[in-house]
Amino acid sequence: MIWLFVLLAGVLASEAFLRLPLLPVIRKVTATAQKSGRVLKSKRISDHWKEKILPSYSWVIGKGSIQFFVMLMLALAPVALLGLVFPGGMAAWGDALLRPVVIIVLCVVSIAYIWVRLKVIRG
Repeated sequence: MIWLFVLLAGVLASEAFLRLPLLPVIRKVTATAQKSGRVLKSKRISDHWKEKILPSYSWVIGKGSIQFFVMLMLALAPVALLGLVFPGGMAAWGDALLRPVVIIVLCVVSIAYIWVRLKVIRG
């Protein structure tokens, strides 16, 4: 019975990851961090300009980090919500999810599902 829940959790979480706009957020944060690094290293940019621009870069990075965290929680919500219908409730589901073999199977199922799903879409 647990393996049916693990398979369902892997598929639901993977589908959520595929549907959420995670990559654009990661790309924006990464690009902004690289820009801020270039600004900091540049000797041609005055300290006055650095003081003006770096807070706006920090805002973009901070906002993107919060967005990524929220999307991560949304993607993992289906896994947590399965605990509501799992025999034994949330506590038993949490204990089951912490077993190493369950973690491995969950990861393998998720990766396999994403791989198959992307292959089917690209056809």
